[in-house]
Amino acid sequence: MNGCAHHTVGHIGILGVDKKGEEWYQITLGGSSSNEASLGERLGPSVAKAEVPGVMERIFLTYRDLREDEESFLDTVRRIGIQPFQERVYDSH
Repeated sequence: MNGCAHHTVGHIGILGVDKKGEEWYQITLGGSSSNEASLGERLGPSVAKAEVPGVMERIFLTYRDLREDEESFLDTVRRIGIQPFQERVYDSH
């Protein structure tokens, strides 16, 4: 449940959040610490600990389905934005 800056510059960032003593996680997408640095954008509301594996799977499947040729995850997020990821993650609940 600690927050350093690593999650904000990760291609996929995960930050632990305490909600009334329970573990929840905030997901960010699109961060980078490269020469073209960027801060990740929050995907949406935090998710419960038990939901994280399913959320990650939906993020990876969205990337797989929407990437172009051998496009990297970060390049895909920058090209299409996070809305397609949000739709697939949160419309599944």
